[in-house]
Amino acid sequence: MNKTKIKAIITFLAILLSFTVFAQGPGGRGGRQGGGEQRGGRPDASEILKMLDTNKDDKIDKDEASKDRRGKISEDFNDIDANADGFIDLEELEVSLDGKRPKKVSAESIIKEVDQNEDGLLNELEVAAKDKRNLIDNFKEIDANEDGQLDIEELKLFFGKEDGKRKKGRRKTKN
Repeated sequence: MNKTKIKAIITFLAILLSFTVFAQGPGGRGGRQGGGEQRGGRPDASEILKMLDTNKDDKIDKDEASKDRRGKISEDFNDIDANADGFIDLEELEVSLDGKRPKKVSAESIIKEVDQNEDGLLNELEVAAKDKRNLIDNFKEIDANEDGQLDIEELKLFFGKEDGKRKKGRRKTKN
């Protein structure tokens, strides 16, 4: 073989090798360098939480959710925030990404969780101590009998309305 043919073969092989290396992208894995959302796949809840949780409290508040590039978390915040505490935690985020229906908030579970003096009623101090934002923000509206406390019936009525709002919101987005 002469030198010209050898150079041509080497050049051809070098070009072929270059195409295969560049086709794989950085890191040799089709452009993915570990972590993140796979092309065509679902995002990972822990990575989303880490990215949006700017104050590092292991939950996403409405302000942090508004910084979601896609806007999906901010748009669906109330649906994802299944326990209506004003925050999205890792479990709630995982449930929403799996496409499962969020666990329903029950008046009984809220009373059991928040009622510190175990009288079956919630006052503003108890609600504030457990940082239940949805209840704090709507306390006067929920307190239908204006006695300064939330009872089981008032909570059932409120969470029934909230569930109705969520269902109506879903219908609107489908149309």
